[in-house]
Amino acid sequence: MRKIIVFLLTGLFFSVLAQPEIKIENPWIRAVPPNMKNTALFMVIENKGNSEDTLISVKTDISNKVMIHETRNVQGVMKMLHVDKLVIPPKSKVVLKPGGYHIMLMGLKKPLSPDEKVKLTLIFEKSGAITIEAPVKMK
Repeated sequence: MRKIIVFLLTGLFFSVLAQPEIKIENPWIRAVPPNMKNTALFMVIENKGNSEDTLISVKTDISNKVMIHETRNVQGVMKMLHVDKLVIPPKSKVVLKPGGYHIMLMGLKKPLSPDEKVKLTLIFEKSGAITIEAPVKMK
């Protein structure tokens, strides 16, 4: 019986050590003119944990559709390409920025004002849902 308890406690200890620890830094949404229906969300996603995690979706009430995109040079032409998920390696940061990875907010339901804060929920494979507030900025 004692061996079983030690085994279970050891497994619990190592599973806690392996869990990702996701931190979101400096989220912001690009301000666009009122007639534009699409914009982008940027941020830094840091995984302080010992195992990778994956951003699999983003949810918000401000747009009809949300997609993870990457801007990439394809045969000399810069293109925005949809990616199904974004892997966040352990002990590292992934920067979502203009000209790189970003979250597209498509079909805005209303114009966004500079300094307005928008609530979004990031869904990670292991860490689950993380809700953030991102200010709208003129950058």
